[in-house]
Amino acid sequence: MNRFLIVLCLSWAFLLGACSTDIDLYADYKQVPVIYGLLDANADTNFVKITRVFYVQGDAYQVAQNPDSSNYPGKLDVRLVEYCNDDSIREIVLDTVTIHDKQPGIFYGPSQKLYYTTEPLGQNTKNNQYSYCLKVVLPDRVLTTKADLVGNDKFEVQSLALNFSKEYIGAVSRQFLFRPAVKGAFYQVTFSFTFLEQREPDGDSVPRTMSWEVGTFTDDDFSMHMDGDAYVILYRPEDFYANLREFVGDDTTLLDVQRFIGDYPAEVTIVAGGENLRQYVYNNNTENGFSQGDNEFSLIDGGYGVFSSRMTMRRRVRLAGETVPDLVDMSHWRFKFIGGE
Repeated sequence: MNRFLIVLCLSWAFLLGACSTDIDLYADYKQVPVIYGLLDANADTNFVKITRVFYVQGDAYQVAQNPDSSNYPGKLDVRLVEYCNDDSIREIVLDTVTIHDKQPGIFYGPSQKLYYTTEPLGQNTKNNQYSYCLKVVLPDRVLTTKADLVGNDKFEVQSLALNFSKEYIGAVSRQFLFRPAVKGAFYQVTFSFTFLEQREPDGDSVPRTMSWEVGTFTDDDFSMHMDGDAYVILYRPEDFYANLREFVGDDTTLLDVQRFIGDYPAEVTIVAGGENLRQYVYNNNTENGFSQGDNEFSLIDGGYGVFSSRMTMRRRVRLAGETVPDLVDMSHWRFKFIGGE
């Protein structure tokens, strides 16, 4: 589970077929390409990062600060070949862009060169399902790798609320239902709770959001918990209160603090990831980052990295049952219900 969380939560440049497990990372770095790409059918822009592995004597971190150590010079010929039901539909040529806001770290920054397209990707339906082949023309070879597109308009929540009523603490886990994404191989589930906080009687109310990871689950995990054709997320109300206690504390000393709850204060976020990404995370120890050590598993034939797809679904929901009255009754947290959203 930790590996899933690391890959989905890191900067996409680090996230972002045949399998190759016999790559010499200590060869001439110009000959070892590295590709990371996660396609999202709902995104306005899709990016692919293309670099190369290098090996040096001495301090590799100092060398990594130099973009020339990792970048291919100039602009490569990079294309996405779109397939619908395995029939080739079109080719999309990717352009280059330089981002300037990468945080300092072991890789060069603050600028990085990325390949991108703003062309809308296909939308999976019952009868039409899309996949994409990434084609990269390098100075000494042509690399190709293929991934199924994840998700469609049926990837949506079924439940309309979360129930953290105190009466269910320690009882059977509550259920939240959603419809799965086409080609989704695993799912990362996050809940959040947003409220307004006023720390002075005449001061401004500031929104605050508490988020916590419910878990990361494979498609097989959910097959054991289904309600009709919907997947079931199991959650415990006590986790909500434990996270809230850590987030706001027991503010009995802050006599002037007030917190306000609206009509839809909770949000459910579900990220569906493709099979290529699932395989890559399960077969590599990514906890130390992609620059450290020799990862044994790659999904780029003749290179290194992963090319896959994901889709994110967010839905604001109510707090059901006695959740809101229970929060208001906990006077040390000083919640009030104002509704009106």
